[in-house]
Amino acid sequence: MKFLDTIEERLLKELNPKVKLVLKTGKYIVESGGKRLRPLFTVLTCGMCGQEPERAVPLGVGLEYIHVASLLHDDVVDGAERRRGKKSANLVFGNGVAVLTGDYMYAKALHLFSTYGNVEMIKLVSQAVMDMAEGQVLEISKVGDIISEEEYFQIIDGKTAVLFGACFGVGALAGSCKNWEKLYEVGLRIGRAFQLIDDALDYEGNPETLGKPVGNDLKEGKCTYPLISVLELLDKEEVKKALRGLSDYETLRQKVIELGGVEKTKERAKKELKMAKEILKGFPENEYKKDILGLIDFVINRNI
Repeated sequence: MKFLDTIEERLLKELNPKVKLVLKTGKYIVESGGKRLRPLFTVLTCGMCGQEPERAVPLGVGLEYIHVASLLHDDVVDGAERRRGKKSANLVFGNGVAVLTGDYMYAKALHLFSTYGNVEMIKLVSQAVMDMAEGQVLEISKVGDIISEEEYFQIIDGKTAVLFGACFGVGALAGSCKNWEKLYEVGLRIGRAFQLIDDALDYEGNPETLGKPVGNDLKEGKCTYPLISVLELLDKEEVKKALRGLSDYETLRQKVIELGGVEKTKERAKKELKMAKEILKGFPENEYKKDILGLIDFVINRNI
């Protein structure tokens, strides 16, 4: 993918803390991989809107730092042991170092936006980070409970979709697009689809390609879309027991798959991406838009 090498180089170049352990921890998670969808969408949106896409590279890198920081913090909160097929940073370096490295990355993102962005971008990204924190807190508060579809989307909009929205919004602002709010919605829809597919893969993905065991959400007591979509066909008391660790979550996982919960989740993701593509029809046809559409197809077809 065009710009990917440039983004990777800049991700490592901007990691320049004075404390070597922060650098080591930051490089550990950055070099562990990732699809870099967020910076790619940022750069390509800028290009689609008519400006040189390279001007958005440091902004996309800042948004990826925010994503990486959230992963560092999430793994500490969840007590995770694996991330992208490797030991999680909190397991390797300790919770304290992981949290503080995440803090450094949030601050580095702010520095990049204050240097290469503008006030409108900073407001947009700051709101996204606040929404992310609220989404994570809401998710934690609902662990062990059955939640509604409305609550589910409130959670995933916060913890995942708003950052995708910010990527498109920032890219549009960098591209001097006056209608940037529409592109923010494109990103929001893509982010929803991304999380829906993640939640589907948690039920029947390949642990080796996922880099973590399947069934993690159920094991942690999280009620996600595959379960919500078939809830009316299940005994709610049995579901509550599984979510609260009082019965075997693996049995529930298999039932959800058999009842079509995974397929319903994938269909909902396709619906979100269809709406994103509809909005994109109102924007210029060029090579950058083609690349954006290609990445959207990747979101729905990925298996990792």
